Amino acid sequence: MAVFEDDEDDFDRTLSVRRPTMSEAPAAVVDKRAAERRQSNTRIFFTTLVVIAVLYLAKPVVVPVALAILFAFLLTPIVSILERTFLRRTGAIVLSVGLAVTALSLGGWWIYSQFNSVAQEFTQSGTIQRVEQKLRFLRRSSTGLAVFERFQRTLQRVTEPPGPEEKPLNVRVINDNSVRERYRAVAPTVEFVAAAFLVVVLVFFLLKEREQMRDKLLRLAGRAHLTVTTQAIGETSHRISRYLLTFALLNLGFGLLIGMGLFFLGVPHAPLWGVIAGLMRFVPYVGAFLSASLPTFLSVAVFPSWYIPLAVLGLFVLSDQLIGGFVEPIVVGHRVGISPIALLVSAIFWGWLWGPVGLLLATPISVCLTVGGEFIPALRLFSIMFGAEDPLEGYLSFYNRLLLRDRTGAIAIADRHAESDTMEEMFTDLFIPTLTFAQEELERTRISPAHDHFIKDVIRELIIRFGDRNAGTPDPARHIVAVSVAGERLSLGTLMLTQLLREEGYSVDYFTDLPDDELLAFITEVKPEAVFVSCTNSDHVNIGYALIQLINEKFPELMIVAGGSAFARDRQTTLTAGATYVPSTLTEAKDDFLARRKISRRKTGRSMTFSGTRFRVPPPA
Repeated sequence: MAVFEDDEDDFDRTLSVRRPTMSEAPAAVVDKRAAERRQSNTRIFFTTLVVIAVLYLAKPVVVPVALAILFAFLLTPIVSILERTFLRRTGAIVLSVGLAVTALSLGGWWIYSQFNSVAQEFTQSGTIQRVEQKLRFLRRSSTGLAVFERFQRTLQRVTEPPGPEEKPLNVRVINDNSVRERYRAVAPTVEFVAAAFLVVVLVFFLLKEREQMRDKLLRLAGRAHLTVTTQAIGETSHRISRYLLTFALLNLGFGLLIGMGLFFLGVPHAPLWGVIAGLMRFVPYVGAFLSASLPTFLSVAVFPSWYIPLAVLGLFVLSDQLIGGFVEPIVVGHRVGISPIALLVSAIFWGWLWGPVGLLLATPISVCLTVGGEFIPALRLFSIMFGAEDPLEGYLSFYNRLLLRDRTGAIAIADRHAESDTMEEMFTDLFIPTLTFAQEELERTRISPAHDHFIKDVIRELIIRFGDRNAGTPDPARHIVAVSVAGERLSLGTLMLTQLLREEGYSVDYFTDLPDDELLAFITEVKPEAVFVSCTNSDHVNIGYALIQLINEKFPELMIVAGGSAFARDRQTTLTAGATYVPSTLTEAKDDFLARRKISRRKTGRSMTFSGTRFRVPPPA
């Protein structure tokens, strides 16, 4: 039978480890650290602005280099496999780069020709009229009417030839055969070809001299940072290569699924839309839905009913949910370590900075910054902001939820810990640090007693819940009794300790405010192996001493465990009163109890009195 009252209690600080606090440091040291922190934040801010400006102004140079590095990461696993054959490194690089360039060139030409074919078919007579008939119901609303009329007028201006009543425009031909004007006409093509050639050459040398490039970076970092830089380069390259390969294969599967589905639905140019879907899915989270717009609109124009367009849209939604919701978490999981919000923000930023190339490079750049922040202190900001892991330590995140009175969120964090940790690890790594930190904040008056009471109340509830969940099969021969002194609840440390013993098969009875004669009668009846006495309030410590002495005199061979901060403040007095021992830490208390139960309990030379007097309960006021 467990009885719990609602009065306030203190955390058993004997089961915690106190850490130095900022309030205990000299004021000058605190001010100096705050000033250094402000200077560091200012320096990082201005450095970030300069880097963004350079990346924007040097776009013609930086973008080809970034693309070359991306393709080098993508081709490195393939080259590593091929260079083990007779091709060696040079032949493997030439073959890999040649196949990649050929595939991209042929793929680009095929996509261009397919889009031309789609444009010609779309401008055939009757297409616009079919779209207008299907969307005629939108005219019933003023908003739909205005939007669709503008769209209709635009299509009509593009597809219909000018009428005979329109006056021809006066055209004046100016012959300018200067070299400058001719270069302007072909400049975009020349720049594109030059950039592509630069990317191919740079990819070749990056793959050929990748070890030398790594060694140069290590030398640049210096001997003092050799270990950190080596780990950062190795982890970054490994994560990016793994991510690009797995994600590319997933997007290939997504494109094949879309292409086959559209083919069976009878949508024209199904292979084209499958390729576009696979490429657009490289844009995080929104690319798949953007790729659905063109085939859906085309199906509206081609098919006479609404069933096929709805089926096309459903195909995209279901395929993306299948790949992204089921297959991708299994194949990729959280190994990349980037949060979804960070990926979206990164895609928006790099798309604004570098255009479509920025969308392709957004995720690899985010991975580089996140992994770099794990090893380089100057980049730790990106590791915190972009990382998928909780930026707070486990117990700080738990404390934060409790401070916000978010009981549901705090319980969810505890449940996540319970999935991977044992109950003892959860008590030691989550509950005790949280209670210790809350006690420190209460002493600094940063939180109110009401907040402190709420934190302890939720943790008490969780201790009981996980104790019930992990309790072993109770053994009637292994019985313990836990009791608190009058006017108190059991200390949280004692409650944790008894729950760990329940996991070992002990059966436990909890009592608060139980009269002494009834407690002694219960102990006589059940014959427990030990009694846990709890006292957290110093005003009640004499009552606790008297209770321990009473139990010890009545049952001299019974083990008495004294828990609670009041008993811990004066261990010698507590032991002299008759306690077998006073726990110091949770793990030690559990191990000590189990070890003592393996041998007979012996008390040698211990006085049952203190200074020649008995401990008595003071009379009520």
